[in-house]
Amino acid sequence: MYSPKTLLLAFAGLTTTATVLAEEVQSSAAYDHVYDIPELSTLDLACSNGAAGLSSTFGFDRISDLPGYPLVGAIEKVEGWGSLSCSRCYRVTNKQGGQTINIIAVDHADTGLVLSLSALDQLTGGQGKLLGRVDVKYEEVGGSECGL
Repeated sequence: MYSPKTLLLAFAGLTTTATVLAEEVQSSAAYDHVYDIPELSTLDLACSNGAAGLSSTFGFDRISDLPGYPLVGAIEKVEGWGSLSCSRCYRVTNKQGGQTINIIAVDHADTGLVLSLSALDQLTGGQGKLLGRVDVKYEEVGGSECGL
């Protein structure tokens, strides 16, 4: 029979392994100016409230209240309002240039990611508007990577 301490240590090892083995997704990223508006209310986003909501969980009223703003965007992992994928931190890498940013998921995207233009510019060396959409890979990382 295992002691509670042994089981706890085994469980801790499993959760650490699961975090390290985060799924890397091949996708694309575009931009929408709406996420560049600092006064945008978080209540206007799919990730407004609910179990992982920006307002209900963290108390963020405006999008610019988020740590690391304007590194925010919509992501296909957020199914809609109340999604448990809301408010998660994702590491996004430009497959061509290799630049990497961490963004907070604030909204739903039908496919890929839709970032603030400022975030896409950081991901493309200032070429976000010119390129419009870029191939990326992304994976979920710990909230502390985005200041949460």
